[in-house]
Amino acid sequence: MCDNNDDKGLVTGRFCECDDSECLDEDTGEVCGGHGQCYCGNCYCAAGWHGDKCEFQCDISPWESKRKCTSPDGKICSNRGTCVCGECTCHDVDPSGDWGDIHGDTCECDERNCHATYDRYTDDFCSGHGQCNCGMCDCKEGWTGKKCEHPLSCSLSLDSSLKKCTGTSNLPCNGRGIP
Repeated sequence: MCDNNDDKGLVTGRFCECDDSECLDEDTGEVCGGHGQCYCGNCYCAAGWHGDKCEFQCDISPWESKRKCTSPDGKICSNRGTCVCGECTCHDVDPSGDWGDIHGDTCECDERNCHATYDRYTDDFCSGHGQCNCGMCDCKEGWTGKKCEHPLSCSLSLDSSLKKCTGTSNLPCNGRGIP
């Protein structure tokens, strides 16, 4: 039996793990401001409303909001963010610098694609031989490859070099070096 001292039945769940008092609007006392449903302490807002307690109303229609958040590939916030009132909030896995690894109006830029081996704690983009531009490496002079990993001074093509370094592993240099 959950302790519900206020007789509102706001503490629920098999193990009393849900506290729906988190959904109460402090000013009005309404659950989710009267514009949403509360599930286990979180407000799920009706169309056109947003905020922790559904306290803010969008000034644009849900259709217009969806249109503004649709990325060039037809996905909402490139499947890497949340659309609120026509603006994408990107799910940023690794903030580093002015923006994180995922950014853009519709979260279309994913800088993780520029890492030779993705490590959330490194800023080593394009193998150190280029600049990351919206998930694509712009290589410095003398370097080539998707991640600027291949020197043009090498007599082998990128494919030949990778093939030669693969050996018995599926990873170039058995995953322990740079081809």
